Amino acid sequence: MSARGGAGIIVAVLLGLLFSCSEKQAEKGSRVPPEMNVLHQEEKHSKEEHAAEEEMIFLDRESLQRAGIEVEEAMRRPLKQEPQLSGAIQANEDRLAHVGSRIPGRVVDVAAGLGDRVEKGSRLVLIDSPELGQAQSSYLTAKAKRLVSEKGYERARTLVEQKVIGTGELQRREGEYLSARAEFEAAESRLRLLGMTKEEVFSLGTENAARSEAPILAPLSGTIIERHATVGELVEPVKTLFTIADLSLLWGIADVPERDLAQMKKGAAAAVSVSAYPEERFKGKVSYLADTIDPATRTLKVRIEIENPRGKLKPQMFATFRILTEEAEPALALPASAVQREGAQSIVFVERETTEKGSRFEKRPVSLGAEVQGFYPALSGLQPGERVVTKGAFVLKSEADKEGMEEGHAH
Repeated sequence: MSARGGAGIIVAVLLGLLFSCSEKQAEKGSRVPPEMNVLHQEEKHSKEEHAAEEEMIFLDRESLQRAGIEVEEAMRRPLKQEPQLSGAIQANEDRLAHVGSRIPGRVVDVAAGLGDRVEKGSRLVLIDSPELGQAQSSYLTAKAKRLVSEKGYERARTLVEQKVIGTGELQRREGEYLSARAEFEAAESRLRLLGMTKEEVFSLGTENAARSEAPILAPLSGTIIERHATVGELVEPVKTLFTIADLSLLWGIADVPERDLAQMKKGAAAAVSVSAYPEERFKGKVSYLADTIDPATRTLKVRIEIENPRGKLKPQMFATFRILTEEAEPALALPASAVQREGAQSIVFVERETTEKGSRFEKRPVSLGAEVQGFYPALSGLQPGERVVTKGAFVLKSEADKEGMEEGHAH
């Protein structure tokens, strides 16, 4: 081989090696270095942080004071589910009496008026009844006949023992005595049916004088809420002359929605309020729950006994009844003043940073339960101990809305 041919081979080999190295270098250049991956991740985090920054609102110290911003730690609270019902106050039917006359007659005197407080046994009205006078006369006659026949029977027993009269005469007189005694007992029962007491009947037998006038007495202590008696008026047993109610213990009648039935229990305490005394609460308790639901309204009747010692409450007043249930397990809850709305979404403002210059707040969506006693149970979106704006949240929402509008115009 000549020297020139050997040199050509060497040049070709060198060119091949150089070309191979160039291809490998190109492959290496097409791969992304690790440093570039790190930069990409940092850029991604930067975008996320920027999105979070958009939900932040900063207020300086002066703005915080001017807006009255107050912050509290979110904490667990023992919330009570307390249904609030609307209804009306009525007289307690267990302490209500419709008073009438058992005998027909004419009113000769009225001793009580509308609104009067009466005690049990006090006289309300005096009735003059010929029927009562006749019944008393029959009683006195039957009493005299019984006494005469009783003495005749006792005398006959003595004569029989002395063998002065026979047993036939004794039996005849015994029959007369038994008949007279039955008439006397019937006459006495008649007087009791006409309204005379046992003491009054005894007094009639002692005095032996019939009286056609009869008093109508109060069957219970209370207040006269109705009066239908006038002097000279004819009355019959079917007519109500007075209605007496003990107003110291009233009834409240309300309708309970079907969804609240699980919270209603007999004996549960209740707080009662009326528009006439807006700052006062009256004590009560649930005394009755109906057994059936109204199919039209899907509600259940509930009856509440209400204490009324000072007589401020009146029958037919409209009232609000707050049923006090047992305490539930403590739950994370927010004051209603902390909650703002963005459409259907509930939001709160969480304090994230406080410096000498001011404070930074995060607008955060939360999921809440139904309001209870001015608090909302926080179902998600918040942790115990986080500091939440409880006063002035509306100012922060306005700032957030304003910043959102400015950013929209900038884009």
